[in-house]
Amino acid sequence: MKKHKIKIISAMLLILSTYIIAFLGLDSGKAVTAALQDKLEITAYTAEKKPGGGTSLETGQQLAIHMEFEIDPLPEGTQVGDTFEITIPDSYLFSYHWESGVLGEDKSDPYLSYEIQGNKIVFTICEAAVDAQRLYNGELDLRATARRVGEDIDGGGNGKGPLLEITPGPDPTVYPSEDRPFPDENKYLHKEGKQVNGQNALAWSLRVNYLDYGAVFDNYTKDQGTTKIVDKANGLLVDHLVPGTHFREDSLWVTVPTYIITTDAAGSRMGDRQIGANIEGEGQKVNFSDFVIEKEGNGNAFLKLEPTEGQSYQEFQDFVQAYPDSNGGQRAYGVYKHADDTETVLVAFGTMPGSNHYYDELSAHYTDFGEADIHDAIDADKSLTSEQKAQLHDIYGQSEKSPSNGAITAYDVAFFVDVDVPEYGSGKYKNDLSFLYNDNDSEDTRTETDFDAIWGNIEADFLKAYKKVSGDDERELAEGKVFEFKIADRYGTVVAYGKTKEVVTHKGREVEVVFYRDKEYTTPIENVDKNDPNHWSKFLVDGRWYYIEEINSDGYEVHIQDTKGNETNQFKYDSKQDHRWRFIIVNKELIDLEAEKKISGIGDLAEDREFHFELRDTRDDGVVAFGKTTITKTEGKNISKPITFYTDNTYTQEITSWQKMEINGTEYVILEDGVTYELVEVDSQGYEVTYHTKTPADDESVEGNTYTADYENGGKISFTVDNKDTLEFEANKKVEGSGALTPNKTYEFELKDITSAGKPVVAYGKVTVAQKGQDHAIEFFTSSDYDPANKITDWAKILREDKTYQLIETQTQHYKPIYSGGTGTDSNEFQVTYNDVTKKITLNVENQDTFDFGATKKVTGDGVFDGETFKFELLNSAKQIVAYGRAEVDQKDTEVPIVFYTDSDNPATKITDWTSVLTNGETYQLKEVEDTGYAITYLNQDGTETNQFTAQFNTGQSLAVHVENRRGKVPLPETGGEGYTQQLVVASLLIALVAITAGIIEYRRKAGA
Repeated sequence: MKKHKIKIISAMLLILSTYIIAFLGLDSGKAVTAALQDKLEITAYTAEKKPGGGTSLETGQQLAIHMEFEIDPLPEGTQVGDTFEITIPDSYLFSYHWESGVLGEDKSDPYLSYEIQGNKIVFTICEAAVDAQRLYNGELDLRATARRVGEDIDGGGNGKGPLLEITPGPDPTVYPSEDRPFPDENKYLHKEGKQVNGQNALAWSLRVNYLDYGAVFDNYTKDQGTTKIVDKANGLLVDHLVPGTHFREDSLWVTVPTYIITTDAAGSRMGDRQIGANIEGEGQKVNFSDFVIEKEGNGNAFLKLEPTEGQSYQEFQDFVQAYPDSNGGQRAYGVYKHADDTETVLVAFGTMPGSNHYYDELSAHYTDFGEADIHDAIDADKSLTSEQKAQLHDIYGQSEKSPSNGAITAYDVAFFVDVDVPEYGSGKYKNDLSFLYNDNDSEDTRTETDFDAIWGNIEADFLKAYKKVSGDDERELAEGKVFEFKIADRYGTVVAYGKTKEVVTHKGREVEVVFYRDKEYTTPIENVDKNDPNHWSKFLVDGRWYYIEEINSDGYEVHIQDTKGNETNQFKYDSKQDHRWRFIIVNKELIDLEAEKKISGIGDLAEDREFHFELRDTRDDGVVAFGKTTITKTEGKNISKPITFYTDNTYTQEITSWQKMEINGTEYVILEDGVTYELVEVDSQGYEVTYHTKTPADDESVEGNTYTADYENGGKISFTVDNKDTLEFEANKKVEGSGALTPNKTYEFELKDITSAGKPVVAYGKVTVAQKGQDHAIEFFTSSDYDPANKITDWAKILREDKTYQLIETQTQHYKPIYSGGTGTDSNEFQVTYNDVTKKITLNVENQDTFDFGATKKVTGDGVFDGETFKFELLNSAKQIVAYGRAEVDQKDTEVPIVFYTDSDNPATKITDWTSVLTNGETYQLKEVEDTGYAITYLNQDGTETNQFTAQFNTGQSLAVHVENRRGKVPLPETGGEGYTQQLVVASLLIALVAITAGIIEYRRKAGA
């Protein structure tokens, strides 16, 4: 009882302590947040109308917010996920152009993430900030559009911002469509997109410098050109295309907008309709709206510039931006492809309005009108009053009354981008756009558009990865391997484990990597169905970057690339976009050079021997490595000893990496890629030296002492230094049997190493046989194409003492091979002994005739059958019996094999080899004997009704005769019968006759009595 009470009290204390810890933990988190807020210093904050400045806005106008802040240092205990806040004008009154993002030079490793929540921005601490223990020089710019009327609006900045007011803006909808002002909110830098019908492509359209364009009309109304539009020098549109989209060549369109001026009643402002645009009623003859100056990249107005080799992005941007103002106003554009395969479209206008390009220089031919310029279009516009026409002549003419002096002030730009489907799929595609001018001035905007990928029958997996070991395709690895991987975020949290679907055995082969949720590889990750609980979207964090890493590279040099060949192992999860990620993980084998020394021979070693070596550059015989090894008396002969290599001839700095090696802080190249090196024994001490080399390209060692460094294939390179061994091996082929020989047929062989995995073929043999009964020597080659250059003349280079080999005839020409001279079940195996002439190996292969014949018996029909033994005779063309057959049939409709004998009374004479019984070319007939009244049918293997066949040896063809017996319910006599029904009638009549006779006899007996 006492122990029970103690357990209850302990449990209560445990529960209580849990609540206390949780309470303290929550309190600690709140304390850190409060400390962050207290230490936050806002060093600068502005909120004003753009353009123009001021704190009073109309609905539709834009508000620019700029803030600078720091927390230096971070409070003790700050962790990832802690937050602080800065107030902003309420999102109920303002529509912010973007509501979340990250801060930091490296967007994949930010200091802060932020999100707009009502009237504040909530900043969240990221790992980079925790590592730095400070936030310094934080800056954030926001843009918002005024949407609702209000006054005394808190400008934000935790009290540092001004009070704002929003007044009603002009409502264009109160005016008729032909006299409606252009909305102010649409004059800002603008970009919008839509998908091209039926294509995996987007069409982007952009409005540039409409604020100044609108000011042209406002200034004209105010003072008829006294107030001029201030030039913007080096005007450049910068469009950073989102990953997965690419500028379509020759798709650039540029037009010049030509809007009307509204009437006095509508405020004499920039109108929402262009000159000559169709209105209700009769169509206009000169539609001058959206006047095209660049069509499909024809270069008429905008010259295409190309980056030079090695030119950086900033250099190319500066070049494009300065080009018009440095080349007489020649407008230009260019596309820069970055290292990560993203692109930036640059469109340069020069100075705007400037003094190079004018509205009244635009002209085109119009049907039913002829050549017309903008002034002709103004005069021809039926919707304009005389006063409007006069005003437009002033605005678009080269006169002092024009605030732009008639120079073009704004442009509309459009182009297509193709989407990389299937890597990038359906979703929202965001874009940042900037308009740069003067030295450091800019306007910026951000937009997004929907895209629905046209997939066809392409698979739609979220992430696919493939593993490949680089090098010569189909070169077998020294050892197959299942490669393993993990996917983690930048905080090191592992979210997935992967392994190759199968063992990687050859270079150049791509093997799929399958990913799992757990390191035991039991729960595969779903790649397609987003509703599956194990789909990537269920556990990846939106907006976070993830990294693929190989676990235990095992000496390989690992390169991870995307499908375009870019070196990267990272991908970003975006829940709004159907992105298809593809990676190829390429492993390169590093060069691993090793060498061995062996003294071959009989007897003991008299004394210890030390040998010295040099690895020389064949270009100049310069020594790049010094080697040495010692073979002791105890070790003796025929024992391989490793050679250790050093960078110096004093043998102090051992070489641990053959490509590059760091020594005392300095990196040295040992073996240069593509250079041939030669291993030389400095003093052979009277021995005959033989060198062999084995590279990854060789199945076995080859004689020689050179190696050409190959960074791409890498792998293990082995030198052996020893004396030459000898070995005698031969094999012969002979054809026997009574069958006719087709002369000059080629018989093929393989010599296999049956002690190695996969039993690899080490030699290929062939021989042509001209006649029977004679041995023919088999020739062997190292290649299956029997190239004479690969004919084997020295078996010591091919066969090894520690292996067992097996000779197999692969092309028998349908003969049965019989082996002799070797070991094993079929006497075709052998082992090798070097340097002993008494151990010569000779294998013989004798081919014997083959012929495959069989016969079966089956009983069918409706008659009663209790089992029966059927007998047969096989007759030759002379009607002589060559074999006797017997079939024991127990039931109907079942084929039973017929067993043949040469002596019908002797079971020991059962025939197993027909070539010993039949004569090649002879015709034979199968006949069932002791007929018992069955209807007999004979069919051969092709279904032809016959009981004959001709014996043709060594064809590989199987011949057969199927014997079928059939009869009714009662066997018929040999002379015929009436059948079952008539027999029944006769029997009935006999019974009736007997009954009648008995009745008569009985009647007479009674009558006589």
